[in-house]
Amino acid sequence: MMPEHLARVTDAWPVATLAERLQKTKKIRDAPTFLEAAQQVGLTKVAPGAYILPKMAGPLELAKVFKAPPPLIKVTFPEGWTGHQMAHRLAANKFVAAHDFARLVYPPRHPISPWEGQLFPDTYYLPQRGTAQQLFGRLHDRYREVLSKLPRPFPTNAGHPLTAQEVTTLASLVERETDVAEERPLIAGVLYHRLQIHMPLQCDASVQYAMELAAANGVPGAVGHKNRVLWRDLKIQSPYNTYLNKGLPPGPICNPSEASLRAAAHPRNTDYVFYVMSSKLGHHRFAKTFAEHEQNIKLAHAEQAQ
Repeated sequence: MMPEHLARVTDAWPVATLAERLQKTKKIRDAPTFLEAAQQVGLTKVAPGAYILPKMAGPLELAKVFKAPPPLIKVTFPEGWTGHQMAHRLAANKFVAAHDFARLVYPPRHPISPWEGQLFPDTYYLPQRGTAQQLFGRLHDRYREVLSKLPRPFPTNAGHPLTAQEVTTLASLVERETDVAEERPLIAGVLYHRLQIHMPLQCDASVQYAMELAAANGVPGAVGHKNRVLWRDLKIQSPYNTYLNKGLPPGPICNPSEASLRAAAHPRNTDYVFYVMSSKLGHHRFAKTFAEHEQNIKLAHAEQAQ
């Protein structure tokens, strides 16, 4: 999806063509007023490229943007990334406010980020010297836009509909538990079923996030991210450890995609309780009983040994 407030110019347009396109896409109310503003700033032709348009900008402000646009950088945040990963990518792309962005997402002395999960992963064109607040606003606005389009009502837990935050948290678990797009609603259904029967969610991804968060917060001995979770890792003391704590974790463990948000908002109805990844099939095997699950685990181990 195209980030909002972005205008693309595909050729060296005359200002009249620009005015027509801006009016057609409802970025301005009427072309004649914009043409007057363009004349004031000496704008006669627009160079090809991407232009970020400020919110609620008037014709004169918009004309100035097209007259002298700031240099833009293209930054892609993959689905399922955390705010920490986003901040690292911003720094790698020399976005000057990368450190400030990290402090916004993870405020000092806050062990749990109030914004994790609410920064929509997508491709953005950013002014290299833009502010962290501007970028934060764009990512959060995109999240709110996607959230507003999710199917309602949300599923219930303990007699109460899930909140938007809880749906986002469930979606973040789905995002990190599977890379297979078509099985996301079923993974969501299994996790939702576990909530309904008061079973711990037991998501390895939440344990990975707990370890990452501990390392980021400077906890002594914290090892950070691990691709493979070991039995000893399941004992980490953290509210995000869904092996030790029942229910949803206190917040999202990543910034989920629209597909995962939709899966969490409308999980597939299922009696499955367990799942394990099959390297041979390229997707998970599901089970209703622990005995079936144990058999699936044996199959998965045999496939890995082949």
